[in-house]
Amino acid sequence: MELYLIEAIDNSGNKVKKVFEIDDETYLVSILDYAGLTPLKIKKLPSYLKYLNIRKKFQKIKPTEIIEILENLHLIVSSGLPLNTALMDLAEDAENPAIKDMLLDISLKVGSGELLSTALQKYKKYFSEVVISLIKIGEETGSLDKTLKDAAEHLQRIEELKSKTKQALIYPAFAFFATLGAMIFWFVYVLPKITKTFKSFGIELPATTKFLMWISDFTQRYILVIGVAIFISIIILKILRQKNEKVRYETDKLILKLPIFGMVITNFNYGFFAEYIRLMISAGLPLFQSLKIIEGAMKNYVFKRAIHNVYESITLGKSFSESLKEQNLFSPVIIRMVSIGEQTGKLEEQLNYISQYYYDKVDYISQNVAKMIEPIIIGIIGLFMLVIMLGLIGPIYTLISQISR
Repeated sequence: MELYLIEAIDNSGNKVKKVFEIDDETYLVSILDYAGLTPLKIKKLPSYLKYLNIRKKFQKIKPTEIIEILENLHLIVSSGLPLNTALMDLAEDAENPAIKDMLLDISLKVGSGELLSTALQKYKKYFSEVVISLIKIGEETGSLDKTLKDAAEHLQRIEELKSKTKQALIYPAFAFFATLGAMIFWFVYVLPKITKTFKSFGIELPATTKFLMWISDFTQRYILVIGVAIFISIIILKILRQKNEKVRYETDKLILKLPIFGMVITNFNYGFFAEYIRLMISAGLPLFQSLKIIEGAMKNYVFKRAIHNVYESITLGKSFSESLKEQNLFSPVIIRMVSIGEQTGKLEEQLNYISQYYYDKVDYISQNVAKMIEPIIIGIIGLFMLVIMLGLIGPIYTLISQISR
């Protein structure tokens, strides 16, 4: 991508300056012509400037805005309006500067002869590989309006699923950090004052109290070191997850085994997987090609590797359900429903049932997670308070015994 500073005259006769980021200099003249600009001066800017565009870095495009764009494009294409005109109109109406720049760029590329799916490749982090593949299929089959609608509905459903998943994870995370904070407060501020009083009495302290005193002293001395060590460890782990696939796989595998968190993430990925495959198949894409696309879309490396293995098994001639079963990852419900879909020729219908089933399951967990995690929290707090009470009651009992003598 190269940057160009253009001084030009627009259709109204005004002199304007604009910066264009384009792949190929040969398209520059046609892009300017399409934008209604008569160039006066063209200057190529240094490549490093695109990394210094701070405003652009902090502009965010929300998934809901992408869904709205796809829905609007569906309506406009269905009405018969030219695609590049529709994109230009949407760009003019956009309030988000990032959306405006993106739609204008896509419009210029489409107007210069590129396909919409090709123009969207630059923005696949927003539209996703699956949506771009759907649009490409629509362009090839002449059903772009339908695939745009399917893509919008798909993203809407996935966003709802993500929202329910986040909602389900908020309470366990809050409960964990609240409990941890309460424990640290006790060890750093409360216990030291109590144990100091016990020491002043000169009595023999029981083992439980000594253990609590040791934990309290250790926490007081090294709380900052522990905090910094945890922070550095998180940074190192994040870097390793980005650079090393084995570390990413093992940590993702560990996440799936966590109580509550693992269950929510696993169910989310089941629904996500079924929804993607259903959408690809309904658009007319072969199963093996759909698997290849969804492999790139999956964030969890355990599922990513499993889907890759399923793809390899299918290319060797095995059935979809048999390939899923070999991975020891997918639930019996998924395998059974996929098998029924293969036997009856209604795989798309069964995948829709699977995605809805796990969508409802995540929804149920998000609404009942408080009841599910409550016994665990009560158990942890109860055990903590038991240790505290045993440590405090022992010295008090010893002190009363000495006084009574």
